[in-house]
Amino acid sequence: MSGQILELVGSEATVSSYREFPPRPELAHAVLCTWTQIVGDGPRDYAQRVLPDGCVDLVWIPPARQAAVGPQTRSFIASLPRGALVTGIRFRPGWAAYALGVDASELLDREVPLADLWGRSGALLEERLAELRTPEARRAGVEQAILARPEGPSDAIARAAVAWLARHPALPVERLAAEVGLSTRQLHRRFRAAVGYGPKTFQRIARFQRLLSLGKQAPHAGLTRLALAAGYADQAHMTREVGSLAGRTPAVMLGRVGSTLSMSDLFEPEPALTGTTPARR
Repeated sequence: MSGQILELVGSEATVSSYREFPPRPELAHAVLCTWTQIVGDGPRDYAQRVLPDGCVDLVWIPPARQAAVGPQTRSFIASLPRGALVTGIRFRPGWAAYALGVDASELLDREVPLADLWGRSGALLEERLAELRTPEARRAGVEQAILARPEGPSDAIARAAVAWLARHPALPVERLAAEVGLSTRQLHRRFRAAVGYGPKTFQRIARFQRLLSLGKQAPHAGLTRLALAAGYADQAHMTREVGSLAGRTPAVMLGRVGSTLSMSDLFEPEPALTGTTPARR
């Protein structure tokens, strides 16, 4: 399961420590971060809510579970075994094919065993990681495995579209095709291959992640002010969207859950949340 930023669910006695780390410089163009999650030895497995963020993660969960977790269209509940040292690497939106060699749309809302994607090399990597006992060593092993693989395709136009959508949360998606010089149909096809779903869905998810980032930065700002700053039409629009994507209300999540895209450059500097509410672009 993915190690994306989480809302804890019903883990009263089992605790978990989750940390993100910048990737090696050679991977920074394609990789958002590596991460580790250490689950305590509690009375039950560790349950968590995983939120959609437009990314693909490769995840290793001992004793023998390694998979590509594709882009999600809604939140889901993951269960991690007690005492597990979970390791993951998260690709920037639009870069999954770089390492996996498949369209991101083939991973949509799926968890695919790495052996199905990488064959024998996936199994060998699992064996190597099992021999490494520290989080640092496992993260280094994952990064080395990515560097050792031949680079797959990378769509510069799709990546430019990702940045445009993340930075224009309130503008109509129809303007994007003209911005990148493609027909609407061509853009949708290329975007789905690179990111996993269409531009409109990604814009919704990126706006949601922007909201989480704003809520973490200004936990005492009012919901209406946060909604407008994130690019929603109003507070009611925000509440509907957050409920659809996360299964929770903004009041429950904002200020407690951060954005998995916080280590990216996808968001422009956030509007000030003090004084008057800034006008929407």
